[in-house]
Amino acid sequence: MRVAKWHALGNHFLVVETPPWPITPARARLLCDVALGLGADGVLELSLDGDEVAVVVHNRDGSIAEISGNGTRIAAAYAAERLGTGDLRVRTGAGTGTATVLEDGRISVRLGQASLAGPQEDLAAPDPGVAYRFVSVGNPHCVLTVDDPGSFALAEEGPRLEVHPRFPERTNVEAVVPVDPHRVRMRVWERGVGETQACGSGACAAAVAAIADGTCSSPVTVEMPGGNVEVGVDDALALTLTGTAQRVYTADLDAELLAQLERAG
Repeated sequence: MRVAKWHALGNHFLVVETPPWPITPARARLLCDVALGLGADGVLELSLDGDEVAVVVHNRDGSIAEISGNGTRIAAAYAAERLGTGDLRVRTGAGTGTATVLEDGRISVRLGQASLAGPQEDLAAPDPGVAYRFVSVGNPHCVLTVDDPGSFALAEEGPRLEVHPRFPERTNVEAVVPVDPHRVRMRVWERGVGETQACGSGACAAAVAAIADGTCSSPVTVEMPGGNVEVGVDDALALTLTGTAQRVYTADLDAELLAQLERAG
């Protein structure tokens, strides 16, 4: 079984194309385990068909995410190399979008529309006790405007809010501060993963929240510990995410690890 490791601004994934058996929660956890497996924030299970790549995002804890902005860029970069084209369709659990490899090597992905309300937020549940902006980009986000993301207690508030009853499918949590009318700074706690160096869908949510709050206008550069992305948001909240994706290595898994994965079921 061949596995490629990629990262997008430090958000690192294992890319598996048509694996020999289903990627179950137990297999995803083993693959992502830093000591027993390869170590990653998640597994991207890909299927290529013509100029379309279908992506299933398996989080580190074995759960499945509807979409990953960074994972989508990685999937597009991987598929562009395999298929020899810079223009692709990308199908995720949140719908089908398009991706383009730009001349500077960055990947630009149209991710569909964001919303500021929906079933991923239960307003009848208890208040979480902090001011936040809910944003869905297919997956749920709880965006907190803070004075300084670097000193914000994300290690405490992230896991608390992730599982709060207000968010019935759990949520991603972003600590964000606007820097200027086209720039915000962010740290992120990813649902099913923990704090990561960057989050593409979280960057989109942060940009949408800043625009909805009137502190920014499109396009918005989102600064994260792992690097920056650019988010375009139109009047209908349709999203375009542009940033880098880089391959780290490609490897054939050892027979013993393959046997452990098969046994994990």
